[in-house]
Amino acid sequence: MILSLSKRLFVFLLFPLLSFGQKDTIPETHSLLIDRFKVKAGVFVPARNVAVRADGSSPNEEIDFDETFGFSDNETTFFIQFDWRFSRNKKWMFSGEYFNVNNANRATLPRDIEFEDVIFEEGSFVRAGVEFALFRVFFSYAFIKKSKHLLGAGLGSHLFQVGAFIEGEVRTNQGDLEFEKKRVSAFLPLPNVGGYYYFSPHERWVLGARVDWFGITVDEYSGGLWNIAPNVSFQIFRNFGVALDYRFFFLNAKIAQDNWNGRFQMDFSGPLFTLYGNF
Repeated sequence: MILSLSKRLFVFLLFPLLSFGQKDTIPETHSLLIDRFKVKAGVFVPARNVAVRADGSSPNEEIDFDETFGFSDNETTFFIQFDWRFSRNKKWMFSGEYFNVNNANRATLPRDIEFEDVIFEEGSFVRAGVEFALFRVFFSYAFIKKSKHLLGAGLGSHLFQVGAFIEGEVRTNQGDLEFEKKRVSAFLPLPNVGGYYYFSPHERWVLGARVDWFGITVDEYSGGLWNIAPNVSFQIFRNFGVALDYRFFFLNAKIAQDNWNGRFQMDFSGPLFTLYGNF
């Protein structure tokens, strides 16, 4: 079903490329390289893998949630992005974006699993889930800003809300069964450096790529991140266009907080189909 949806969206986004030919409404320099505001919204269809560790008496046990609980390989989620060139020369820019990826499923455990000092035994029927939300803020400066080229770099932060839970019946010391739900969550504001490059070979087309990176150790957490995003945009009208991105994201975080001591690792990649308005 998701693959069918992706195909329909891809056809929908490519249709304008064959249907519109007005040149009088498009400036010689592509609008995306010079306009002050851009709002971009669409759907993200990532394939992802999640591994979680919540340290108990076995601190090195890591649970692959996708494999253990049979999560679906793909998920469709909403995406939104906002860019604002706030300086007079339009070289300084603020960017923000948001999306989330959540999943839950029921499964029979293939082995004993320890999570937050609770042991869910092999053969138990449990429900488990993961939650991931990302809000990215970024301030950048365009070092090269020409009619067909835009090159910039800056500093920002990825603000993560991550969590996981497992619930089901566990055996007590007396041999009885009782229902347990164990949940961990954390908010991680992780700074990053990044850069971007955009090239306009034609007044309707822009090709580009963006890269964010960090590797840092702070009091409560440490880890690394890669966020890579090549993309192509097509301007249908002066203030409206379509875009196709491909996102690759990797996060590896060690967490030491009161409500979660352990590790969270997620990687996902997939196409992002969007419509945008620029002015």
